[in-house]
Amino acid sequence: MKASHSDRASDPESSSQQVRVEASGLRKFAARLLNETGVQKTDAESIAEVLVEADLRGVDSHGVTRLAGYIQLMETDRVNPRPDIRCLKDSGTTLLFDGDRGVGIPAARHAMDTVIKRAEEGGMACASLRNISHTGMIGWYTMRAARRGMIGIAMNNGPCMVPPFGGKDPFLATNPISIAAPGSSQPVVLDMATTVVAAGKIRLAEKRGGTIPDSWALDREGVPTTDPTEAIQRGFFQWTGGYKGFGLALMVEIMTGVLSGGLFGQDVPGMVEFGRDPLVSHGFYAAIKIDRFMPLSNFHKRVDELVAQAHGSRRSVSENPVLVAGEKESLCRLERLEKGIPLSRNVFTELENLGKSRGIAMATMVCSSV
Repeated sequence: MKASHSDRASDPESSSQQVRVEASGLRKFAARLLNETGVQKTDAESIAEVLVEADLRGVDSHGVTRLAGYIQLMETDRVNPRPDIRCLKDSGTTLLFDGDRGVGIPAARHAMDTVIKRAEEGGMACASLRNISHTGMIGWYTMRAARRGMIGIAMNNGPCMVPPFGGKDPFLATNPISIAAPGSSQPVVLDMATTVVAAGKIRLAEKRGGTIPDSWALDREGVPTTDPTEAIQRGFFQWTGGYKGFGLALMVEIMTGVLSGGLFGQDVPGMVEFGRDPLVSHGFYAAIKIDRFMPLSNFHKRVDELVAQAHGSRRSVSENPVLVAGEKESLCRLERLEKGIPLSRNVFTELENLGKSRGIAMATMVCSSV
């Protein structure tokens, strides 16, 4: 569930120059940057894979624009570059992991891969994960389950930044949730923040020097704002569907921060306070093996029929085609694999400078400037 065309951030570079880079080259570049920062090779490759996949799918707020922040957190010892991911409890189909204050992506991947393996054996499995930082695009984990013939579920909490519905004091994060189910060709992938947009979209608008729609955030007085800096530093994000989005976010908080035994609600520090306490983000991951209910081929047909019904709906006054969750991102991925991933000049320059400081060149992966 992404922002509509009318809710996209104003990007002053969208009509001027961007740099298109080749996906596999960008993955290698990102992995080398992380490895040079002290991240183990396999973990660096995992982080790079998740970030670049987000860029391929058009979820630019969770792509390589995050690299500089990840690296800064590791270089200032607020995130552990070489975590020891441990299983604290294991009942067979339920597990509790500790991410050792590391970047959340390798730990979340380990948790999801473990529940997929356990679901192969027992039909269903779930894991709670604590003591981690940002996990990137959470749809990556649920799609991993969908590719194995399962329904995948993932959700995360994070630094408190959004007040409860009707309140003014920061209480919860944007608390994203993803569910993916396989079809015969493409999975149906819900990947959404419980606020109108993810925090990363507003940060990316700020980095690009753009504005945001006034439906995304409120200023310190609770008035809609188009200033991303005001929204991030002094204001509040808005819940999707008002109290309904808040209600969903609250349940995500229970499934993640509360269930994991970690911090929750107002006790979760902001990222700038990461060194205060390592338990900053927590996740929940689950996999359901479809063929325990019906043959997988039958499930594929039923999902395909459901999608076809949606596609067959008469259009409203909007000129946009009827799409199901994850379909726009799949189309974007095909286009970007062919033409390259567009990076804003600001993001490209940021990465280029990081590479130069480590003797890693970006020029070899550039497809074109557009």
